[in-house]
Amino acid sequence: MLGKKESMQLHSYVIMTCLVFSMGVTPVFAQTSQQYTLNDAQSGQSFQVPYVVTGATVSEMSISSHDTSLLVFLQSSADGNLTLTLPRALIDAKNGANDDQFFVLVDGADTEFTEQKTSTDRTLTVFIPKDTEQVEVIGTQVVPEFGSLSSLVLVMSIISIVIVSYKTRLSYPRK
Repeated sequence: MLGKKESMQLHSYVIMTCLVFSMGVTPVFAQTSQQYTLNDAQSGQSFQVPYVVTGATVSEMSISSHDTSLLVFLQSSADGNLTLTLPRALIDAKNGANDDQFFVLVDGADTEFTEQKTSTDRTLTVFIPKDTEQVEVIGTQVVPEFGSLSSLVLVMSIISIVIVSYKTRLSYPRK
C-alpha cells in the first residue's frame, strides 16, 4: 500500500503526463479560414479560392464547365456560413460587360446570399443549415473549357483543310 506522499507523487506524475500529451493537440475553432486550389486540366491553370466556413468543413471543390458552376462539398455539423472569394478568371456572372447575379443553391434549393465585388473577384456569403452537403454557385462563365491550345488546333485544322483541298482538287468530268 502506498503512503500519502507516494500517492501524491503518483497523481502529480499522471497530471504532468496528461499535460505533456495534451500540448500536441491542436485546438478546434468554430471558424476556419483556408484556401482551396482548383486545377483546370484543360488549360493547366491553378486558381486559389479563399473561403471561411463556420459550422462545417469543406471536403472538396470542383468546377463544372458544362453547368458554368462551382461545386463546394461540405460536411456540416451545425448551422453556419460559407464565404467564398471567387476569382473572376475562374467563375463570373456577366450580362454583356455588366455584372449579373450568381445563382446559389444549397443542397439543390435556391438561397439568398450577400455579395461584395472588386475588379478581380467576387465574394459571396451564404447561410448553410446543419447537415448541408453541397453548395453550388452558378455563373454565366467559368474558366475556359479549352485553353489557347484549342485556337491553335483550330487554325492548323483550317490550314490543313485548305492545303489538302488545293492539292487534291476534285475534278469533275465535263459533259
